[in-house]
Amino acid sequence: MGTVVLFGLFALFLVIKIPIPFSLALSGIFTLLFVTGRPVVVVVQRMATSMESFSLLAIPLFILAGEIINKSGAGERLVKFANRLVGHITGGLAHSNILASMFFGGISGSASADTAAIGSILIPAMAKSGYSKEFATAVTITSSPIGNLIPPSITLVIFGWLAGVQISRLFIAGIVPGILVGCMLMALSFFISKKHNFGTHQEFDLKELWLSFVDSLPALVLPIIILGGMFTGIFTATEAAAVAVVYSFLISIFIYRKPALSELPAVFVKSCKLSGGVVLLIAMTGGFGWIMSIEKIPQYLSAAFLSVTPNGLVFLFSVIAISLIVGCFLTPTSALVLLVPILFPVAQTFRVDPLHFGMVLVSALVIGHVTPPVGLCLYIGSSISGIPVSKLIKPIMPFFGVLVLLSVLIALFPEIVLLLPRLLL
Repeated sequence: MGTVVLFGLFALFLVIKIPIPFSLALSGIFTLLFVTGRPVVVVVQRMATSMESFSLLAIPLFILAGEIINKSGAGERLVKFANRLVGHITGGLAHSNILASMFFGGISGSASADTAAIGSILIPAMAKSGYSKEFATAVTITSSPIGNLIPPSITLVIFGWLAGVQISRLFIAGIVPGILVGCMLMALSFFISKKHNFGTHQEFDLKELWLSFVDSLPALVLPIIILGGMFTGIFTATEAAAVAVVYSFLISIFIYRKPALSELPAVFVKSCKLSGGVVLLIAMTGGFGWIMSIEKIPQYLSAAFLSVTPNGLVFLFSVIAISLIVGCFLTPTSALVLLVPILFPVAQTFRVDPLHFGMVLVSALVIGHVTPPVGLCLYIGSSISGIPVSKLIKPIMPFFGVLVLLSVLIALFPEIVLLLPRLLL
C-alpha cells in the first residue's frame, strides 16, 4: 500500500508540474501521515542527515569552478585548439565541435554549459562553412553529454554519494567511456560529412596548432591537476574541487583576464543558484529514500527483478531501457536520486560491480539531455540555431543511436569501465 501511495503521489505531483524536489517531499510527507502514521518531523531529520556528507561539498565547488572557467573565455580557446588539431579532416568543424566538448567537459562537467559555450561559437561557424544548420546543431547537442562522463562530473559525484562509491574511482572509470563515445561520434560525423560533402578544406598548420595549444594550455591543465591529485592521493575529490576553484580563479584573473572583478558577484550568485537546486533535490531525496527503506520497496523490487531477470547482463539491459524512458521526463540528477536507491540493491544482488553499474546508469540517463520533453541541451541548441525542436529530431537520431550504443557496449564489456581504476588505484 505504501509503495502505491508514495509513487502514485509522486507521479501526480509531477503531472501537475510541482517542481521535483517538492514532489519528493510532499509525496513522502503524505505517505507518512496517511500510511505509516509516523511523525513528519522524522522526514525533516532525514533531510538534514542526508546533507551531512563531506563528498557533497564537491558539487558547489565544481559548479563554481565551471562557472569561472566558462566566463573566462576558455571555451573559445578550446574550440580554436580543437579546430587546429582536427579541422583539416573531412567534417573538420564537426570533429572540432566534439573534441571541444570533450575538453570542455573535462573542465566544467556540465552538459548544458557545454552546449551554450561551444554551440554559440561553432553552430554559426559550421553553417558559414557549408554544413547544414540541422547537422551542426545535432552534433553540438549530442556531444554535450560527454561532460557528464569525463571528470570532473557532477552527475558522477551525485551517483557516488547515493551509492556509497568512491568518487575518485568513478572519475577514473569515466575517462575511457568519455573518450570512446567522442571517437564514435567523430566517426559518424566523418561519414555524414563525406556523404553530404559538408564543410570546406582547411590546411593543417603546425605553427597555428602550437600557438592555439599554448593559449588553451592553462584551461587544459585543470582536469590534469584534478585527476593527478586523486591518482597520487594528494587530495580527495572534494579537496580537488576546492583546488579547481582556486586554480580557475587564478588563471581567469591573471592569465585570461576575464571575467572582470566586477563580474565575479554575478558568477557567485549563478553558482549559488545552480548549487542550491542540486542540494535542495538531494535533501528532499533523503526523506523520500528513508520512506522507501521503511516500506522495504528496494527489497520488493529486488525480488521482482530476480523473478523475471535471469542474470546481471539482462538486468543491465533493463537498466538502460528504464533509464531511457525515465530520462525523457526527468533530468539526469533527478532520475539518479529516484533510481539509485531502487536499482543499486538489485545490482548488488546480481554482484554487478558498483563502478560498472554506475557507468551504465549514468551513460544511459545523460541521453535525456538530448530527448524531449525535458532535454535541456536540445532546447539550448534549438535556441542558438533558431531551428524548431521538431526539425531537429531526425538529424539527431543517428547520434542518439551512438549514445545508446555506448551504454550497450559498457554493459557488455565491463573492462571499458573497470580497466583504468584497476591499473591506477
